[in-house]
Amino acid sequence: MNYSSEALEMHHILRDIHKVDGLIATNPQGSDHPVFPCRDKRKRPVIWIEQAGFKWLRGQKMITPHMRGYVLASSVTRRLERGESAVTEASREAYVPDASRPAANLNRRITPLERLARRGGREPGKRWLSAAEVEAGKALARDYMRAGEGQMVTQDFMSAGVEGGDRNGAAERAMLARITASTRLRSAQALLGPDLAPGLIALCCRQESLEEVERTEHWAAGSGKQIVKLGLARLVRLYGTEAGVG
Repeated sequence: MNYSSEALEMHHILRDIHKVDGLIATNPQGSDHPVFPCRDKRKRPVIWIEQAGFKWLRGQKMITPHMRGYVLASSVTRRLERGESAVTEASREAYVPDASRPAANLNRRITPLERLARRGGREPGKRWLSAAEVEAGKALARDYMRAGEGQMVTQDFMSAGVEGGDRNGAAERAMLARITASTRLRSAQALLGPDLAPGLIALCCRQESLEEVERTEHWAAGSGKQIVKLGLARLVRLYGTEAGVG
């Protein structure tokens, strides 16, 4: 299933909220809605959602009122716990600030990671990469982009907005988000080691083909599949993308 970049980004936000059992404040601080971990407003917010994203979630009934804020709807929680996408076919429309919801332009471009994921595995009916391994590769790419190593091409509802006017703490949050992504990226590179990190980053983050990576990294022809799978398995542990684990 292909979704708009905005809907896909919102899926990742919902997953992060679920991981921290977050409570979304009804009233924004500045122009963003803070998300408090463990549904405890005494704790420091760990996620910030722009008003556009908040209204989109509420309009799609993905969040429901709870105490003095909002929590994930039970249907969203169930999908996430099953390892499914939080964004359903019915929510493919992208929310825009003027309250209109035009049909989203679907991204038909298949990335090298997705092409590799579609290859058949050793067992009949199974693919070479698991869903957890694919998600780990995408998480690496997001950290690579947010750390400033590449050009971000998708809208991020958690980042500082681009409209006029100051935001309460937006610059600080943007810097913290970049530092956090940079820290995770360094952890991923250390976990992969010098033999795997350059190749995984080239394929997952810079969108180089597997054949290009094999040539650049001087891997034996045809060995890239197995090497990438080995690296992604390590990233699964780092990012905790396997359902029911972590």
